[in-house]
Amino acid sequence: ELVQESAPPPQLSDPNGTSFYFRVNGAAIFVKGANAIPSHVFASAEASAAGDARWRTILRRAAAAHMNMVRVWGGGRYQTDAFYDACDELGLMVWQEFSFACALYPRDTAFLALVRREVVEQTARLAVHPSVVVWGGNNENEQALGWYDESRQRRDVYLVDEVKLYLDTVLVAVASADADARPVVDSSPSNG
Repeated sequence: ELVQESAPPPQLSDPNGTSFYFRVNGAAIFVKGANAIPSHVFASAEASAAGDARWRTILRRAAAAHMNMVRVWGGGRYQTDAFYDACDELGLMVWQEFSFACALYPRDTAFLALVRREVVEQTARLAVHPSVVVWGGNNENEQALGWYDESRQRRDVYLVDEVKLYLDTVLVAVASADADARPVVDSSPSNG
């Protein structure tokens, strides 16, 4: 369970904040982990027996180092089923991001239809894994609104794009495909 509650500020002069932590079986846990980025430049090398073995070794080492979560980075690619099977077996939680990263994306009808299809397919495929505990809409795209001259000058236009893509399309698609209703964070980092 992702817990987000009103939290008092560290100093009275600061605004109130929001907590951001996970609770498992009623107990708050301290998350320790790392980003899972592609382990090989070629996707075909990851989607092979050797790639599965490489990931199993990496994930075993993460568990041995007392990590309890891995974040599948939105700038990479969706991992193979063997990756998620290993996380299930090792007790590693997964923060799963969708494949959007560090950019501004369009909101035309054709693109949004493709996004919806991708998100529904990946959510349905991955939702069978108990290790997946939170969905992330993207990697740093919320921050990207301030990175480019175009988006800084026309922030309102790009903010509409952001809402249409992540809140109205990705979040709705996840909700339609994840019967367990895992939490969704629209952008990593965000809300934390």
